[in-house]
Amino acid sequence: MSEKKLSFGIIGVGKMGSALAYALKDDFPLLLYDKFKIPDDLKSYERKLEEVLSESDIIILAVKPKDIYDVVSDVADLANSNYKLVVSSAAGIRSDFLRRYIKRWARIMPSLTISQKEGVVAILAGLQEDAKILENIFKNYSKTFVVKSDDEIDVFTATSASGPGYLSVIFEAFEDAIVRAGLPRDVAREVSAHTFLGIAKMIISGKVPSQIKEEVMTPGGTTAEAIVEINDVRKAIFFAVEKALTKSKLISADLSYTKK
Repeated sequence: MSEKKLSFGIIGVGKMGSALAYALKDDFPLLLYDKFKIPDDLKSYERKLEEVLSESDIIILAVKPKDIYDVVSDVADLANSNYKLVVSSAAGIRSDFLRRYIKRWARIMPSLTISQKEGVVAILAGLQEDAKILENIFKNYSKTFVVKSDDEIDVFTATSASGPGYLSVIFEAFEDAIVRAGLPRDVAREVSAHTFLGIAKMIISGKVPSQIKEEVMTPGGTTAEAIVEINDVRKAIFFAVEKALTKSKLISADLSYTKK
């Protein structure tokens, strides 16, 4: 079946479920279910749980890790009887758990930036053909990486998926520093956004970060003076990624997610 003809059901329409919906809604039939509230601009896609399960070709479980057991229990019978692809985006929920309940399973680790058709999606699937289907779909919205293990997914969880949080803190500090230096807040935000965007484009074009740093940093100049003061940022990022990676592994080890 052509990927273009597939329909998506998303269960859990919080931050990540909404981001996935915004990316997919213009290109695929979309059905959404959340036991709480769906954003107003996605209300037209809302369906009952039974409709999502019966009418979707691919079912994405975009719920919090603590809710995954109950949701998998709800979808397993119908999904398995119709051999539907069930995809989890929950952090730390490993493939051995999914295999226990779902015949045709996959994991994805997207970033919230997928709503802007940017960022990264890591893909791990039980079947190679399912990994290819998901890759062909998500490559239209993010840079995709098909991986071979849960450990690799954990790394993407701690980096690309968590990265918008880390970089937002750095962005906010940069913006605040510009305001403190005397520019208005709206100007500071534009300056920050276009500075970050420009660096990203340079790196994507092939320049490495160290090369950009050296090109900007004249010996004895203003950038060289500033770099000395922000070296601790490197240590903070390393520590943040380590903490996130540890947390992802702790989630998978929690017995509450491996009920029998």
